[in-house]
Amino acid sequence: MSAIFALVLLSSAATAPVGGAAATAQVEPDPKAMTPSQIRQHNSKLDRKHPYFIRCVKSANTGTLVARNVSCRTNRQWAIADRVGNDEARDIGDKMASKFWDFERGGP
Repeated sequence: MSAIFALVLLSSAATAPVGGAAATAQVEPDPKAMTPSQIRQHNSKLDRKHPYFIRCVKSANTGTLVARNVSCRTNRQWAIADRVGNDEARDIGDKMASKFWDFERGGP
């Protein structure tokens, strides 16, 4: 999954104008290279629904009750990750369904 996600990010990392025709071209930020204060400063200029607004999500580390992982991505990067994850889950489900064996009828 990470290879597909990286390819999607690299292929769509081109500079694109955001907003109306009067808007200046904006480059998507790299949240992993930013400090929390830089992220707050960046987000203060944007609407929460803007594609380049950065959201950070905390999740628990496996095997500990205290340590947390923090993952920061832009709204666009979160959407891509969701789409890739859903596509992979759908593909796995389709592959598993084709291997289904009906034990009552003695075959698929």
